[in-house]
Amino acid sequence: MSQNCWKRVTPLIVLLAVLMVIINFIVYRFVSVIIVANSKSTSVVVVADFEQKSHSKLKPPMNLSGTNETKLKTIRGLTTSMTDQSIAPTQESVKVQKDDPIQSHSFLYKIVPKIDCSSSKLVICAVGSRANNKTRQTIRQTWGSYANVSSNNSTLIFFLGSEHPSTNGSQSVQHFINKEAELYGDILQEDYVDHYNNLSLKSVSILKWVSLKCPESQFLLKVDDDMYINVPVLIKSLDDISKSKGKDYPFVVGHVFQGARPIRSTSSKWYTPVTVFNETVYPKYTSGTSYAMTTSAAKLLYKASLEVPVFWLEDVYVTGLCARKANVEVIHNNLFYFDKREASGCSFQNQISGHRYTATEIERIHKELYHNTTKCN
Repeated sequence: MSQNCWKRVTPLIVLLAVLMVIINFIVYRFVSVIIVANSKSTSVVVVADFEQKSHSKLKPPMNLSGTNETKLKTIRGLTTSMTDQSIAPTQESVKVQKDDPIQSHSFLYKIVPKIDCSSSKLVICAVGSRANNKTRQTIRQTWGSYANVSSNNSTLIFFLGSEHPSTNGSQSVQHFINKEAELYGDILQEDYVDHYNNLSLKSVSILKWVSLKCPESQFLLKVDDDMYINVPVLIKSLDDISKSKGKDYPFVVGHVFQGARPIRSTSSKWYTPVTVFNETVYPKYTSGTSYAMTTSAAKLLYKASLEVPVFWLEDVYVTGLCARKANVEVIHNNLFYFDKREASGCSFQNQISGHRYTATEIERIHKELYHNTTKCN
């Protein structure tokens, strides 16, 4: 081909190349929009951000590997997937607005208890890991068996959250929880992610259930599943306070901390920046390991929780911030203990609670306390 012909063809080749690039770009953008649209239609993640950022923006799910940033966030719903439609967030949980102080605890119930707590004297509300089947069984057979005696007029309920959306089939324990709930009828499960940072949601679920489903009950106990509780001593203490304060007087009782300050060190597990809590001292609150209250107080605290922004430290949130908002008295009782007593029956003869026990230690304490003739000093 002559040199003149090349000069005439070259501009055409360049033009065609440019057109191809433009066409490819347009097609790519079109396909990308379709993919994004489809992914948004099948997955919704809503995160309540307590760093005073806009609640109208969707944020990624919590990173369970554990960073300080994730400790400041609480998942308000679960990812909806084609394989698990049963844990879709409700419409109310999607509509989290920064300018709306009311935060409806609108998570879906996946499992509800079969037992009737409507007029129980004491509703025992135990919390712990979803995988702790052995511990739940130990509680049922030891100190929680107080609820098995009809004359005690008490009920035992275990409160659980749900699996993280990333949990694969081999790691899932939901099938076993379903079987356990069917066998005992004492499990309540909601569709928030069961995680340390969501303990406040679990505690609010207790307040909600007792307020709405156990309206004529007298007291509730919130307790971690690695505790031992001397229930008869607890009942006597609650009765004594009620007699001194008045039958309908609302109160919370436990091991009270006063003058505690937020930890500002970023290296701490309990790091709380000023943007999350801007007061210098926490309000008076009880240890979250175990505390009790009247049902009248539970109703007031649940109402307050709908107006007080959720704070990730459960005990500070429920028995501190919500109690302050509801004007519910928080009472200290030395018989509640947030640390470990000696794992023996004698240690619990006249005490209410101790913390950090294995299932074997709980069994030993209970056996010595009720079935042993050993005399204590």
